[in-house]
Amino acid sequence: MSLAAVFTGALAMLSDIGTIPSVIRSPRGDEKYFLDTAWTIQAVRGLWIGGLTLLIAWPASAIYGEPQLFAVLCAVAVMPVISGMNSIAVATCRRHVQLKRLTLLNMFVQILTTVANMTFAWWLQSVWALVLGSLAGALFNLLLSYVWLPRYRPKIRFDRSVMDEIITFGRWILLGTLFTYLGGKGSTAIMGLEVPVETLGLITIASTIAWALGDLVGRVLNQVAFPTMSRLHREGKPLNSPINKIKKIIFFGVLPSFLVLSFASQPLIDLLYDPRYALSGSFLGLMALNGAVGVLAMPYQNAMLAAGNSRGHSIVMAIFSASRILLMVLGAHFFGIYGLLTGLGMGGLVTTGVSILMSRKSGIGNLAYDLASFTIILPVYAYALATEVPLPT
Repeated sequence: MSLAAVFTGALAMLSDIGTIPSVIRSPRGDEKYFLDTAWTIQAVRGLWIGGLTLLIAWPASAIYGEPQLFAVLCAVAVMPVISGMNSIAVATCRRHVQLKRLTLLNMFVQILTTVANMTFAWWLQSVWALVLGSLAGALFNLLLSYVWLPRYRPKIRFDRSVMDEIITFGRWILLGTLFTYLGGKGSTAIMGLEVPVETLGLITIASTIAWALGDLVGRVLNQVAFPTMSRLHREGKPLNSPINKIKKIIFFGVLPSFLVLSFASQPLIDLLYDPRYALSGSFLGLMALNGAVGVLAMPYQNAMLAAGNSRGHSIVMAIFSASRILLMVLGAHFFGIYGLLTGLGMGGLVTTGVSILMSRKSGIGNLAYDLASFTIILPVYAYALATEVPLPT
């Protein structure tokens, strides 16, 4: 299932032209013809992703020597088609920071999806529990996006001026998301070639737990900070003040949480899983620090997109992809699995440094918080590597 997510994520990234960010930041983002065109592009994109997923199902299963991957990919090909039909009211709520509706929608979907996953897991005892649970989650999200959010009646429309605006802004988003995939999910694909599939499963467990907090930070930034900074930019106001507030919250609230997770990684895994999964604790100690590094660059990336600088964002993500993959491969070659995981974090440090430099040229950011974060994270990395459990031979 982790490998299936790699390929579906790749196709999603290869077709992401920033439809929702375009609705959020455009001065015309509340007009019906703009929303209809955005929804139409979103729906066509979902069909395109689903079709391509079917086409790559057999080659992907052959590359990894996993026959079951073929059937899994054929099944999950339905998910992007379903998601493409979601109400564009999701973007409208984000534009106007209507967080109550969005938060409750996401909470209901997560609860229903979790119940579906648990039910299918109890019944099937196989990977198909995750497949069917994910499909159920996509259906729940589709239904609730129309029932719970402000009413939106979709209409197929291809307005030329709207398409030009979305594509002009989104062409760099497309490159940026492609590089994001290569540095993120693409690293999982490379791991699948570097380590046994069982070890990949243990790394995936650690990564999922480690990035839970990072995902929360990303959602808050995307749903609150990005719309707010977009509005400030439309009004001609500087973005330095909100960026500094976000960095302060990350330094005093988010960073300590990642550090606690890193130090408590082994007891947490021992509590949640049986001894077969104990090695995930060592992986989680490093992945939590990688998560701490990953959130440092997020505010700068949101600011670039809010200001319409999708080109700058794509450049940063290109560096993110190249440095992350290169350092991961070098780390794996010279130091094994722990070197691989550390390489991912060092790639994140490079990305954060580039984001800081680009933002400083625009007068954005507070370097003090960034330097203090680096000063804390790097010694903890050294301690985590020095105390890691030796890998079984």
